[in-house]
Amino acid sequence: MAERLKYPIGIQTFSKIRRGGFVYIDKTGYIKGLVNLPLYYFLSRPRRFGKSLLLTTLQSYFEGDRDLFKGLCIDTDDTDWTPHPVFLLSLNSFNPKTKESIEDLLSNILSRYETAYDCPAETKDLPQRFENIIIKAHEKTGQPVVILVDEYDSPLLSTLERPDLNEYYRLVLKGLFSVLKSADKHIHFAFVTGVSRFSQTSLFSGANHLTDISFDDRYSGICGITEEEMRNHLHESVSRLAIKLKVSEEEAFNVLKDNYDGYHFSEESPDIYNPFSLLSALESKRIEDFWFRSGTPSYLIDVMKKDYFYLPDLDCIETQESGLSVKESYLNNPIALLFETGYLTIKKYDDEKRSYTLGLPNKEVAESFSKALMPIYSGFSEIQCEDILNKMRSAIIDGEPDRFMILLQTFLEGNPYGNTEMARRESYFKNNIYIIFKALGFLPRVEEHTCRSRMDVMLRTRRFIYIFELKTDGSIEKAMDQIDEKGYAIPYLHSDKSVILIAANYSTKRNNIDGWEISRK
Repeated sequence: MAERLKYPIGIQTFSKIRRGGFVYIDKTGYIKGLVNLPLYYFLSRPRRFGKSLLLTTLQSYFEGDRDLFKGLCIDTDDTDWTPHPVFLLSLNSFNPKTKESIEDLLSNILSRYETAYDCPAETKDLPQRFENIIIKAHEKTGQPVVILVDEYDSPLLSTLERPDLNEYYRLVLKGLFSVLKSADKHIHFAFVTGVSRFSQTSLFSGANHLTDISFDDRYSGICGITEEEMRNHLHESVSRLAIKLKVSEEEAFNVLKDNYDGYHFSEESPDIYNPFSLLSALESKRIEDFWFRSGTPSYLIDVMKKDYFYLPDLDCIETQESGLSVKESYLNNPIALLFETGYLTIKKYDDEKRSYTLGLPNKEVAESFSKALMPIYSGFSEIQCEDILNKMRSAIIDGEPDRFMILLQTFLEGNPYGNTEMARRESYFKNNIYIIFKALGFLPRVEEHTCRSRMDVMLRTRRFIYIFELKTDGSIEKAMDQIDEKGYAIPYLHSDKSVILIAANYSTKRNNIDGWEISRK
């Protein structure tokens, strides 16, 4: 085989990737469309989807470093390669401590450019310093400047649970971003990225001429890796993975698709792969939850603790576009939080209703997100949950439903809510069932026929098909009768798998399962 490819895992600088001979999926066709019509742009994408790489690519382009772009889509004679002063403001590594933290970070960034353009600070006022540098750079070079802001919302997302700091940081950033408008005649191009679109109304009120391309079909593939890009540029890598997994190439493609594909960022978006997980899998030749382990935001789990909605709805949420972003705070809209952070994605768009159907994008997210939720619902530690999961997985794979149900009782016994209203709800029991099966990685089908009907669970292993009917303070006999009367098992009776039917009841008095019945077909 040819020489092994070098994967830029964790490398976010375009020049380093190009000079280092790393794999680069050419996104400059999108950039060419943007720079040919100089405007102010805004893009929201989940973490580790390539936003920083996109901005450093724009930086290299606007600095006129054409050699880095040889052989890429944008490398044409009709492209304008005039160098411009470029200001890259990265808030990605911000660590909130005090009110002064945000000012110290921004002051340090501005100081570098003040030195570069011989513009000593004459005031402590950050917006005024920023505007002075922009004007000075324009005057000194004769070219209007380019402003690139990476992860603008990092200070805000990291202080969701600290409203005093959050509001102060918001005011500081609002003042800084107002310069995009006040210094407009000195600015050639601006691009702002972040995880969230929230608070654009207030935070960018001084720069309301930003064009939001987050939902624009033309730019849906500007970050991440499409199916076509993977097959065109990474086919050799997938072949190596197939050998390691001892499967065919097409089966390897399917494994990657199941685990890391499934993102859609607009109505007509192609399937987008998570680039961090995909490249990590090809580099290590392993299928693991790379993206989730790389840093699940603590604020995500904190919000989920406070909003115990019906978790099976995560597979099928209907909302309007206004429900996909929030103006001020995620705390009142966890669905927007899950969507913008990449734990939910667009599954379908209904043009007549102008509504979106959201769902979990792939197996990696479904499994790892459920594992993160398990300690919240069970009261066990992460290590204890992992031990119970491993035992449950063995019971399911080995076709031992009684052992599985006993382990499920053990899991529910750790209920941290005791005799509370939460524990007495039917949704609490079903939420636990849901996250357990998702965490096991079996990808259960929930509410098979519609998104809003009663919750039944059907899951497949290599040798078995399990069908569950779950009741709360009900009759086990009636639950099993319902399975038979509605013919839940009929579609699977002619398969080569054994069918196992389980009817179970959750007692709100015991806050646990008080019985079950098992039937095999």
